[in-house]
Amino acid sequence: MRIRRFALAVAGLSLVTGAAAAGQAAAGVQSDPGPRTTAGKSLGQTPQTKAVAAACQVAAGAITATGLNSSYLVTATKPVGVAPLAPFQLFGARSSSTWYAWRTPKAVTYYAGFVLQGTNLYAGAETYSRPEGQPPVTSSKRLGTGWGGFTALTSSNYYVSGTTRPHLFLYGLHTNGSLYRYSVNGPTGPITSYGSAPGYGSFKSITVISETLGYDTILATTKAGALWTIHLPVTAPLKGTLKAVRTTGFKSYDKLVASRCGSSTLLTGFNNTAKTLTVFAMSKANGSKTIINTIGSAPATHNGVTHFLYTGSGSPSLIGE
Repeated sequence: MRIRRFALAVAGLSLVTGAAAAGQAAAGVQSDPGPRTTAGKSLGQTPQTKAVAAACQVAAGAITATGLNSSYLVTATKPVGVAPLAPFQLFGARSSSTWYAWRTPKAVTYYAGFVLQGTNLYAGAETYSRPEGQPPVTSSKRLGTGWGGFTALTSSNYYVSGTTRPHLFLYGLHTNGSLYRYSVNGPTGPITSYGSAPGYGSFKSITVISETLGYDTILATTKAGALWTIHLPVTAPLKGTLKAVRTTGFKSYDKLVASRCGSSTLLTGFNNTAKTLTVFAMSKANGSKTIINTIGSAPATHNGVTHFLYTGSGSPSLIGE
């Protein structure tokens, strides 16, 4: 049923046209080498107690100011391996959640995620079908207005086969200094408010690093460059426990993309001004005792302004804390 719900939800989105929303356009700028990898959460090996990545990979989307989706397949080797994927027209976005994938028995792959565009929240989708090598069909669905105050999105997707309590949450930072959480019914919504909390006005970027039955953990950067974890029980009301991981060193990163690497976390930090990406291996989060090893940096040649994770909707959950 999980496959069917995903496929039906994505197939029900309206095709993007020039009149769909400001900054959107039809697909077909350049051919794409194929569906994005879903290996972000599951590939790679790493020691159980150290932050050391060995050839883990992450697929990271990179939406440009003109709405091109020009992604990367990043490999945590020394030097860092970066395979740029051919761009295609998607739509402009100020921020994006993770995009989750599912492949049907008929070899059709869907990716879906949530994006901020202007004052609106959209569910976006890419549909890949054979023949391979063709750009995807892009789709969108406006879920609501009044999102102009939100500055950053991230999402969690906890699902274990047989569990009775899966969850898919969308988190957002707002200029009023609050963190908001929404419960998502399926990969393209609808969404329902599930609490908010003040006290987050100093934060700039958020990314989920843990998805468990009882809690999510967000890794957040501050405007001053500090790195914090926010431990959030899945029960209401929304109440986070914050721990400082680093007090400085992360100011230059506009977005951290987190993916699972064995029992650790692979972080890819994007510096939009310098047009670079830096890969880190991170141990289980434990405040200032957290180990963060720098793997290396590489050019981010696509000039993306919004970055996000591509992964499988049924991949092993993130376990960063």
